[in-house]
Amino acid sequence: MIRFIITTAFFVVIALLSYNYFFGTAEEKKQAQEIFTKGTEVVGAGADLLKSEYQKYQDGKYDQALDNISHLLGMLNEQGDELLEEIDNWNQKKNEWDQKKHELQQLIDANPDVMDKEAITKAIAELEKERKTLETEGRRLKEQAE
Repeated sequence: MIRFIITTAFFVVIALLSYNYFFGTAEEKKQAQEIFTKGTEVVGAGADLLKSEYQKYQDGKYDQALDNISHLLGMLNEQGDELLEEIDNWNQKKNEWDQKKHELQQLIDANPDVMDKEAITKAIAELEKERKTLETEGRRLKEQAE
């Protein structure tokens, strides 16, 4: 939205200056000519600045800064790879937990009367403990990813 407003304002100014330059009064023509001259000077100064900075770039002025940026990006890439590996490991642990839960549920559904209540309680407690660990680790990974 702001980009549109700035672009529109730029073209309106150029249109007004052009109109005044060709169809305005003598004073408006003079004012438009001065603005165009100053604009040309600014563009010329900007081009000179770019040429100067390009030459400094060629001479190695920015080598250290570019090396630092490259090093930083490499470190971020490594950390990203490690984070992705941790997330994959977490997903694998969660899938294993889901499988254990499913197997326990099948076991309970198959023979509810024959089951050892103490063994089932212990298995459920173990699954709950693993769930809490996975939940905590999942929150940590989510925060780290953000």
